[in-house]
Amino acid sequence: MATYTTTYDRASLNIQQLEFDYLSIKSKVELHEPHKTTKVTAIVRIKKDSIIWFNLSGALGVQGMRGLVTQDSVYVINRVAKEYSIYSFSDVGKEFNFPIDFSLIQSMIVGNMPKPDEPDQAIIHEGNKYIVKQNINDIFIDNYIDDSNMKLIEVEVTEKETDNSLKLLYKDFRKINNQAFPFSAFISLIHHNEFGQLETQMTINHSRVESPEKELKFPFSIPHKYERK
Repeated sequence: MATYTTTYDRASLNIQQLEFDYLSIKSKVELHEPHKTTKVTAIVRIKKDSIIWFNLSGALGVQGMRGLVTQDSVYVINRVAKEYSIYSFSDVGKEFNFPIDFSLIQSMIVGNMPKPDEPDQAIIHEGNKYIVKQNINDIFIDNYIDDSNMKLIEVEVTEKETDNSLKLLYKDFRKINNQAFPFSAFISLIHHNEFGQLETQMTINHSRVESPEKELKFPFSIPHKYERK
């Protein structure tokens, strides 16, 4: 039986957040949308708290797609269609009907707590997990921490006003620079609109994860002949 308690102090739990300057990742991604499934190979490079660069290949519609995520915008180039798009995070949030920002995307990729600096409402120990509960501007976040390695294994985010939710599951932890990194992730985004409830699911399996000491390159330029979509 879960018991709410104030005896747990988050600092004393020593929750393991991945520390890095740069990451280079290769993954197989399977995206399930209503009436559509897309499989792609993704190359992702990250400069911590600054840039997320990605290149997608393998599926019609995303072949030759490259993107750049900064602290305030998302840029996407479609080299097959010779067009590009620029989105603010407000645009992205409206598309998915859920608040999204750079730190959330970065945390989703590396398996860190999305809002580590926000205060706790409560900390529960249930079974072999700690559950760190947070309430941020009527967004409820439950962070599930494996008590054997103190790594995040599940996140549930719910927006009170809309009941839209985001669920993240992490497994297959392996060592990267002596830190545990989840090589498998599952993401489920449930949002509601005038047609009812819609769910988008993503399964990610990494084949390579590296944290190099040297600076990575993030090649990205928009050809002047490309049209903005």
